[in-house]
Formats: sequence, structure tokens, C-alpha cells
Amino acid sequence: MASRTADRIVVQFYANSSRLADAFRQAAKINRMLARASTFRKWDGGALATLHTVHKNQVVILSHADDGYGSLPLFRATSPFAEAFHVLFTEPATHPDKIAQWIRTSRIRSEHRLHVLRMESLSAPRMSELLGRVCSAFEPDDGRGAIIDAYLAGDEIRVRGPMHRLLRVPIQSIAALRDLSQEDVQKFQIDPDGSFNNWPDIDVHLGWNQFLQAAYPADLHKAQQRSTDFNRRYGAAIRGIREAAGITQAGVAGITDRQLRRIEQGKCRATTAALNALANAHGLETNLYMDSLAKAMSNGEKSL
Repeated sequence: MASRTADRIVVQFYANSSRLADAFRQAAKINRMLARASTFRKWDGGALATLHTVHKNQVVILSHADDGYGSLPLFRATSPFAEAFHVLFTEPATHPDKIAQWIRTSRIRSEHRLHVLRMESLSAPRMSELLGRVCSAFEPDDGRGAIIDAYLAGDEIRVRGPMHRLLRVPIQSIAALRDLSQEDVQKFQIDPDGSFNNWPDIDVHLGWNQFLQAAYPADLHKAQQRSTDFNRRYGAAIRGIREAAGITQAGVAGITDRQLRRIEQGKCRATTAALNALANAHGLETNLYMDSLAKAMSNGEKSL
């Protein structure tokens, strides 16, 4: 699979830790995507003015649980702080109380804005890949989605993805994993550019959309419908199934032939009401009709 690339700045990183600043610089030397798609400032008095000028770029603040918390009140005093994504690093020697203290001081209540990550070494290749995936996750949506990080938590896999959203995906909702032991479920690797999680022992690759499908099918449908390419392929599948069934565009009750023509041409998305009308015209439940569309799209992709 081709790597993601970026030709403009999409993320502005800040850190109040000297060792995190050094780690970022080392990572940027290794990861060209990170170097091209981001800027970095060590948090100091002059950084506040810079932060206030940020409008289009995502702000990501790097912190370490073992470092001081003096900058956190200053972070909270800035308006971009309310939207910033925070990555809190810990190490094997970090005491759990330090993590709890940092979270209390930061006053971050949303799990979608804070990602706690344990690193054996801040200079490891994993650091470079992680920060690169953060940049990928904030690129303009291409309908595919990028995974920032993933880890096993009890009977679910937690996946951090586009715009730092956190998914809680039950293992039982993924057919390829539900019969594996906890130990085997944990044996996955994250692709360096965040395209998928790979279980090499069973040759399974799951991308963001597969996890979203398992956790929130309706959300995946809405996200995909924002993609022009998806609308085109979805419309072609709708047309193919309709024509195979001998149903005319004018023969679908509850939707005009003009609207159906636009949907089939990929010029507008298929609303829930339109899908219900199409399902009724085919004598199917809506879920079964959508399953037929998904199979038709999959077959179309295989024939390309």
C-alpha cells in the first residue's frame, strides 16, 4: 500500500519538556512525512503568541508525566487549548500517581483529547512512526482514515484515529479475532503510516474503516458518504442492482426519478429515506438491501 504524503503543514507540535523536544527533532530526521507535515515549538513565553495565530493547523501538545506541570495552567489560558490534542508520554519507571496528577492538573475530561502512551525509549523508531501517524490522522479526509495508535484493554481494542477520535471496539465484534486468545489478539503491528493493524500470524489486516464498521456501522456509512468517490461507486451499485431487478428509475416509490438519477451518478449521497425507498422497491429489509450494495461494490472493486 502506498504511503501517505503531505505537501503542507497540518500539525503544530508543542512540548514543555527538553527531552521531548530532542525526541521530536530526532524523529523528524527519520520520518520525512513528519518533517514535511508539521512544525515544532518548545513551549516558552514566546510560544503563546504563536499558538494564538494558529487557525488552520491542528495543535498537538506533547507532555511527559515525569516532568513539571508549570506550563499546564498556561496551556489552559489559551483558546486553542480547548481543541488541542494531548499526547502524554510515560516510561516503565513512571509512577501511576504521576499520571493521575498530570490528568488532574490538565483538567482534560474528554478521552478524545488525551492519549496516554508508554514508551520504553523516547528515541526509539516507534516515536518517529507515532508522530508521523498523528500527522496522517489530521490530513484532509480521503475516506480511508489513519490509525494513530491501538492497544488491547480487556475485551476490547481501543483505536485512536482521524481527528484523534478514540474507538472502543469489542473483540467479539470482529469475526477474525473473536476466537483468538487474549495473547494472540495482542500480537498485532501498526502499519508505519497508520493504514492498518496487521496480525501477521493469521494474515489479517484491519484499517480504521473496518474498526469503525465493527464499533459504529452508522458512523462509517456517514463518513464514507462524505467521499465523492464513495458516492460514485455507491451510485453505480444502486443502479446495477436496480437494473438487474428490472426496476425503472420512475418505479421507486418515495423518491423522484430525478433524485434517483443524481444518486446513481454519484452527484449526491443516498439518504436514509432514499435507501429505505429503494429497499422497499426491491422487496427487502433496508439492512439486507445495504448488504447487497456492499457486495456489489466489493465485486466491482475486484474487477478493476
